[in-house]
Amino acid sequence: VSSSPAGGEDVVLRWGIIATGKVAHDFTQVLKFLSISAGRHAAVAVGSRTKVRAEEFAALHSIPAAHGSYEELCADPNVDIVYVASLHP
Repeated sequence: VSSSPAGGEDVVLRWGIIATGKVAHDFTQVLKFLSISAGRHAAVAVGSRTKVRAEEFAALHSIPAAHGSYEELCADPNVDIVYVASLHP
């Protein structure tokens, strides 16, 4: 945690991403490239219905942790907030 120009502290939100489809890809890209989020948000884990899909997505986006279930992702102590990228009709 570092000091912000206003004298407060910057908090890095550690994101977990549920699902590995296009919506998840787009959200992860936004976290990486928006200047407003630089240094304040980080994708640290991804969860999928299969470990293989999670590992592939994690490798593509340089995400350190891949989980083979959504429950595992939500239980990860390194995740502060979860983005649900699955479609919910």
